Amino acid sequence: MTDNGGAARRSGRRWLWIIAGLAGAGAVAAVVAIWHLPDRMYPGGSDGAAQARAALQGGLLTAAAALTAVAGALIALDETRQANAEVKAANAETKRSNEAADLRERSANANTHVREFYVAAIGLLSSDTVDGRLGGLYALERLANDSPDDQRTVVEVLSAFVREHARPPSPVRAPPAPTTPTTDVQAALTILGRLPARENVPRADLTRVHLAGARLGGANLTGARLGGANLTGASLDGADLTGASLGGADLTGASLGGANLTDAGLGGANLTGAWLRGANLTDVWLVAANLTEVRGLSQGQVDVTFGNGGTQLPGGVTRPSSWR
Repeated sequence: MTDNGGAARRSGRRWLWIIAGLAGAGAVAAVVAIWHLPDRMYPGGSDGAAQARAALQGGLLTAAAALTAVAGALIALDETRQANAEVKAANAETKRSNEAADLRERSANANTHVREFYVAAIGLLSSDTVDGRLGGLYALERLANDSPDDQRTVVEVLSAFVREHARPPSPVRAPPAPTTPTTDVQAALTILGRLPARENVPRADLTRVHLAGARLGGANLTGARLGGANLTGASLDGADLTGASLGGADLTGASLGGANLTDAGLGGANLTGAWLRGANLTDVWLVAANLTEVRGLSQGQVDVTFGNGGTQLPGGVTRPSSWR
């Protein structure tokens, strides 16, 4: 950026010194003229000539003094301006240093506050009550929104919370599987689905979780890892699953109406009886996927996907010639 103010000051100082130099030169010329000019202009020894010479010398002396004063005043003015500029620059530098120190102090205080807030939120996640765990979950959401640099950590913690509290049923004990996620797990899923998308921050890692009946309509699950997850009967209408990994997931009876599955991986996934009307399946990977009895699926949706001989399609939908 051009420093117009600095250029103007330099130009003004240059002209000030030019005028001071001219005034000084004029003073020197007046002093020289005192000794030479009167005799040349008023020669002779008469009283009138002597008086005229004296008057001229007095005028020249006054002019020399005035010009000397002008030159001195201009030089003093320039020195004063320079001193003021140096003081101003020093004050500005001091101000910048103080502001930088204040910023560092505020940043340190903010970081301390964030750490304390994070520790408190993590502590609530291990609460024995649902209300306490919900408080921790929503505190982490606030932290992710207020401190974008900490969103990756928050996503990892929320994902781990869901994986820990929505584990697949043990084949040994085989307890009855819940038909819907618990309140706190559903809250964690909702938060993960509405956190703002940020570059280089993953959406979620919900690999092999049990989320039958989960409500994720309209959620932003771009790039989420859901491989092997149980999403039986889950509501995913309008969800953004662009680039999501759903390989081997169980989506039996899931509702995906209007969902965006562009570039999603559904290899080996079970979509038996799922609802797919209006879903965007552009470049979806359906190798070995089971789409038996899928509802709302059009030929056009299938034509833009990738599949193979192991892909099972519902009746009325033919295998695209592009599949191998």
